[in-house]
Amino acid sequence: MIREAILHFDPLQTQVKTEIIDQNGLHRVKYIENDELMHAIRQNSYAPPQHSGLLPPNCIALTEHKEQWTVTLASDFDYCEVSYHNTQYENFPVPRILLSCTLHGDRLQNFRLAIANQGELTPQTVLYKSPFPNVNDFSLCVGSNAFTGYDSIRKLRTLVHHVMAVPFGDDYYRPEQTRLNLSARELFEHLKDKTPDYYYSHVLIPSGKTLSDFIGGKL
Repeated sequence: MIREAILHFDPLQTQVKTEIIDQNGLHRVKYIENDELMHAIRQNSYAPPQHSGLLPPNCIALTEHKEQWTVTLASDFDYCEVSYHNTQYENFPVPRILLSCTLHGDRLQNFRLAIANQGELTPQTVLYKSPFPNVNDFSLCVGSNAFTGYDSIRKLRTLVHHVMAVPFGDDYYRPEQTRLNLSARELFEHLKDKTPDYYYSHVLIPSGKTLSDFIGGKL
């Protein structure tokens, strides 16, 4: 019977020295290739399945990490309430929005936002530069707003609405992000009485990225 097992790792070697000591104090030494040892560990390690529970209907991707989930949602509305500084716009037209965040416990963080093309979503779906402020590449700034109380993924159904209701400022805004080349204030005023289709015909500029780039991994 084994009393003690010792592994000796040398970063300069491709083998691991294993030393086994039995109940009688007898030592046995064996060398194992690094890849063989890692394979044996994986084969004999068990990770219990993690269940997401019910998913909101607008959830398009879900990735499990240690102690957290990354969730990607697609907007299922064409109009919503937005604010630019102290100006509120009701029934404001929006393009198709993709929102990604991590859920850790009941707290949401690491928000990311992208604008997707119309039609069926596929790995090759074209993404556009965000016409809205507060977005740098995909990274979305939500300021000091805390998104808590989300103890299950199904509660994220209305999250895109809630995030879009956070007042926009001027962070990261660049007029050249759209074909209109307007200031942020001018852009909101210009778009307030338009339709969602107007974004695709007059506003949006392709980013050169696709849905696969936004979600990551294999789709």
